[in-house]
Order: sequence, then C-alpha cells, then structure tokens
Amino acid sequence: MESPHLPVRLTEIVFMSTGCPGGRRRRPLRCAALLLSLAAVAPAVPVAAETPPAAAPLALTITNVSSAEGTVYVAVYDTPDAFLDADRKRLGAKAPAEAGTVRLLVEGLPPGRYAIAVFHDENGNGEFDTGLFGVPLEGFGFTRDPSVVPSLPDFEDAAISLEPPEAQATLRMRYTF
Repeated sequence: MESPHLPVRLTEIVFMSTGCPGGRRRRPLRCAALLLSLAAVAPAVPVAAETPPAAAPLALTITNVSSAEGTVYVAVYDTPDAFLDADRKRLGAKAPAEAGTVRLLVEGLPPGRYAIAVFHDENGNGEFDTGLFGVPLEGFGFTRDPSVVPSLPDFEDAAISLEPPEAQATLRMRYTF
C-alpha cells in the first residue's frame, strides 16, 4: 500500500535543499523538473508498510468461582495509567458464571504486556459491588494473583506478556464474604 504522505515528504525535502518554493532561491524550471521526476518515481518507490503485529488469542481460565449465578466480567488493560479504570480498558469480555471454573478466549490482542482484572457479578446488576470502605461484595481476581493487602495491585503487579501463537493465563477468583 502506498503512503499518501510519501510525495509530500519528498517534495518538502527537495524544496528545502534545492531552493524550490519555500526555499531561498527560486528556479521554476528546476522545481518543475524535480516535481515531475518525483511524480514519476514516487509510485515506484517501495514503501515498507507498517504491518500490525499478528494478534494472538489469550485463553483465560478463571478458577474458584463460587456459583453459577450471574456473569464473570473480564477487563484487559494495556497501560499502567488506565489500569482498573473501567472506561479506559483495552478490551472487555464476559461469560456466564459456572461454579468452579470459567474458561474463555479473548481475541484481537496484539503481542504486548497486559494486566487483566475479573469480577463475578453474582447479582446480575452489571457492576462490581463494594460495601463500606470499598470492601468488595463480589468475587474478583487479577492475572499473576497479586496481593490486595494493604492496597490494590498496580499494572506491573498483574502484567503478563502476550506472545503469538497463543497465550494462557489463570486467574483465581477471591471472595471477601
């Protein structure tokens, strides 16, 4: 695929170095000749198209799910500043809860570092319910199973590397009540 910006960048460089429009000297014939030669050559110039890295599926296993009531929600974060901000997650997924273990496949993630948070919405209200002082009333978990005492983990505590062809992660659901 040809970059629409390639001729512009080349002409800007030529203008600066030859005195064409925008430069100090003006030589109309020289500028016209350069522009025509650029127009003739530009389509033939091979451009290394940026190919996005191949997406790898991420197989998640969520253990210790207390009941088959409700839904298990998954949030995938790709930056430390977005971690645990539901509005800034990279990707979200959900699956019906099953007592014991829930498995799901998250697709469309390019290779990289991700931190994943899950919660078990047992009452079906679509929210992670907390009680007094923010104590969780529903199950929750993170990749790498970091400690949540005395505070929530940060991105680095929960980050995993996703590399093709397939990655796997196990998260343990925790319940405070």
